[in-house]
Amino acid sequence: MSRGFLTLGIDTSSDQIKYSYVLALSIKNCDKDSEVCLIVDKGKSDDVPSKYHHAFDYIVELPFGNTGHTDGFHGSNFWQLLYCTPFEENIYLDHDTIFNKVNVDILWEAMSFNDIGVSAAARTYRNIPCNKEYYFEIEDTYNLPKLYNQMFYFKRDSPAAIEWFKMADPVFQNWREVYKQILKDKKPPAFHKNILCNIVHHFLDCEKEIIVPINNYYDLDLRSQGLWHYDVPEHWTDMLNSWYTQEGRLIIENSVIENGIIHYRDKKFLTQEVIDDIRTKATISDTREAAT
Repeated sequence: MSRGFLTLGIDTSSDQIKYSYVLALSIKNCDKDSEVCLIVDKGKSDDVPSKYHHAFDYIVELPFGNTGHTDGFHGSNFWQLLYCTPFEENIYLDHDTIFNKVNVDILWEAMSFNDIGVSAAARTYRNIPCNKEYYFEIEDTYNLPKLYNQMFYFKRDSPAAIEWFKMADPVFQNWREVYKQILKDKKPPAFHKNILCNIVHHFLDCEKEIIVPINNYYDLDLRSQGLWHYDVPEHWTDMLNSWYTQEGRLIIENSVIENGIIHYRDKKFLTQEVIDDIRTKATISDTREAAT
């Protein structure tokens, strides 16, 4: 059975593809045989810069076009994943994510317990459980599932996945109306992919069946880090010092993330130095493989 990783790399006026590129390199640094698929807007596959091609095994287009093109909320295309993936088994990842010394085989084993798999847990940069109070305040208000859908496993041809994405289609395409009908008293100010995924879980009453045990997923949403105060800036790099070492260790303040799936969120973290370091590791790995 074919399996691989998916990420949305829909471009706007700025170069967003580089984040998907670094994600793909980081996955292959952990497992050179892993396959990665970049999903782009319909008719835009030729616009992906050639310097990024080597990181992707597939570059496919959204079959129904970019349904978020008018407002820039490209995550609203999440519902199309089922219809464009080349893989039978899939792990979707947000593009602002990197893998660091992840045992990919163990990850697949954990995520594929059922036909859909999503983590209910995440860790902070200090390696303690994330504080869910603020990130999931909408879900708490309406008693919705509180799952981290930035990493999402599905088995393409399974009845469960087909049902989930069939439900996700109208929810994501009509998210403003869903907000009006479901989130009547409190709602996020804009499109929010994670909340909409949790609404789909709620509609299908599937939360208990899809939760998977993942203990090395890190979510660097600043409000979830258990800091001593909540007057925090938008970008965690404006508040916390960080270093990505040549040994592949992410150091934030006095804490070290030795290995894991890191949803860094803050694009200011991905400096050219970090990109070059991850690219160099991929080059070294390819060179060693060629020599053996």
